[in-house]
Amino acid sequence: MTRTDLDCEEALRRLFEFLDHELAPEERDAMQRHLQTCRSCYSRSEFERRLKAKLHELRQDDAPIDPQERIRRLLQSF
Repeated sequence: MTRTDLDCEEALRRLFEFLDHELAPEERDAMQRHLQTCRSCYSRSEFERRLKAKLHELRQDDAPIDPQERIRRLLQSF
């Protein structure tokens, strides 16, 4: 494994930085290479990306209090 290769543990640990565009270019490239070859990590990243997009939509749409509160409670239970 070269310095720029990631294993699954490292990829999952850095996943949110990747999704939030907080990785340096070489780290981002390493993550993209890993996600192209690892179906499990790719599936996890797609789930998290879609969840983040939906949560952003809810904030934009001014969701009623009940769904917002339900989402907060669900997120706090993780």
